[in-house]
Amino acid sequence: MATADAKSVPPARSWAEVLPPASRVRLLILAGLTVFAYWGPIRYTMIGRWIADGNWSHGWLVPAFSLYLLSSKSDELRRCAPRANYVGAVLVAASLALYGGSWQVGMAYPQAFSLVTTLLGLALLHGGWSVLRLVWFPIVFLLFAVPLPQQRYFALTLPLREWASSAAAALLPLLIPGLHTEAQAVVIDYVRPGGSAGQLNVEEACSGMRLMMAFVTLGVAMAYLGARPYWQRAVLVASCVPIAVLCNTIRVTTTGYFTITGRTELAQGTPHQLLGIAMLLIALGCYSLIGYVMTHLFIDVNGENAEGGS
Repeated sequence: MATADAKSVPPARSWAEVLPPASRVRLLILAGLTVFAYWGPIRYTMIGRWIADGNWSHGWLVPAFSLYLLSSKSDELRRCAPRANYVGAVLVAASLALYGGSWQVGMAYPQAFSLVTTLLGLALLHGGWSVLRLVWFPIVFLLFAVPLPQQRYFALTLPLREWASSAAAALLPLLIPGLHTEAQAVVIDYVRPGGSAGQLNVEEACSGMRLMMAFVTLGVAMAYLGARPYWQRAVLVASCVPIAVLCNTIRVTTTGYFTITGRTELAQGTPHQLLGIAMLLIALGCYSLIGYVMTHLFIDVNGENAEGGS
């Protein structure tokens, strides 16, 4: 059986066979033209935000991971028989039209978004469906490096801040006996046991969006790489959001506890940043636990049948 399976898989060719000199020159020219055409979105919409906005600092890792994903498909790509598909030309033309139209009206996000669809179109145009089937995820994964518009980003952070403030208002009296709290949107009003009152404001930086964006990016990558059934991968991706919300609730509650109890030095600066890193570790632990539970509580019947049949 093993011999038959080995014969059915074509041997991987060398890159010199897959990409003769003329093809390499053509790819280099296309890569140069793409970078030249999209240098504005790459430099200002993407790299500029990665540098200036900590919420998108994970963007530096996304292209590197996409390259890693491509390298992991090296053997499969060398077994492909590239064949031009002109549907890719249509996709490239539509992407460039989106780029030009959004540039005229000053919309930055569609310009960067069209870079991803342009890359998909080029892969389909020069490699066909067999190549696109292998490279589509590393290309689409680049969308996690494209910062959302500020207005959209704020709209997403507001409910996260409200959830965090409501949860922290419910948990703080359990940690500080006699404390009375009430959450109003992103503000927590509190009255200490001695009668003194104050307010806690869940700032935009504490919305948990930075943790959520970084962890969803990591979770999608891990789910793609894991040898799991598709439904388990979907569960792992879907769990990223509630795990991030849970971790942010812990962080906001801990920060509120330090503030109310007078340990403000632990609620700001380096200790607060270290708390955020600790939340990321907790999130990774939760993610690993979900994967462990699904692996040991659910049996892949198809996999068992396949092993029994062999």
